[in-house]
Amino acid sequence: MRQIALTPPKISPRRPPRQGVTPVAAASWFRYSYLAHFSRPKSVRQLYRLVKRHQFCRIVEIGISDLKRSISLVEVAQRYAGGKTVLFTGIDWFEARTQEMSPLTLKEAYRALHATGAKVRLAPGAPGKSLAAAANAHQNTDLILISASVPDSELASAWFYVPRMLHERSEVIREVLAPGGEPSFVRITATEVAERAGQGAVTYGARRRAA
Repeated sequence: MRQIALTPPKISPRRPPRQGVTPVAAASWFRYSYLAHFSRPKSVRQLYRLVKRHQFCRIVEIGISDLKRSISLVEVAQRYAGGKTVLFTGIDWFEARTQEMSPLTLKEAYRALHATGAKVRLAPGAPGKSLAAAANAHQNTDLILISASVPDSELASAWFYVPRMLHERSEVIREVLAPGGEPSFVRITATEVAERAGQGAVTYGARRRAA
């Protein structure tokens, strides 16, 4: 399905923050400290620290497990973006979610994420197909976060398109749920990404340098 960006009615567009000015919706120092050291579940804290450490500004989330978590990731990114615009893309079924998943509409997700002041793009539909369609428009993505709600089979054919989205410092993180529902986050290395994409053991960093 074609990637779209909604514009909510009767809401004036926000001006992008001036260079060196922290967006109003960015996490405060106290808010970041809470997220990075005290938020629950405990495992999610590493995501906020990762975004701060690498100053990630371009985030793609495949399957939105927790809208509040997505908003918090954007807010942390805004705080440490150094005045750069934060771009968040969410790929999800939205209205087509199964009954086993918590409901989330496209409009609800957009309004909540747009309120942060970040540049938000949402791609509704089956994540595998939507990711393939969005890949060329998302080169130089800093962080790809894959939700536990997206099965490996859904992304099998879409991995081919992932390397073109990445640069040498990009991170690809997979959310995994324990039997009790506790999430953990596993890093997919550049070599693993290349292998899943059918490119052997060549990393996307090496491939980009050789091009």
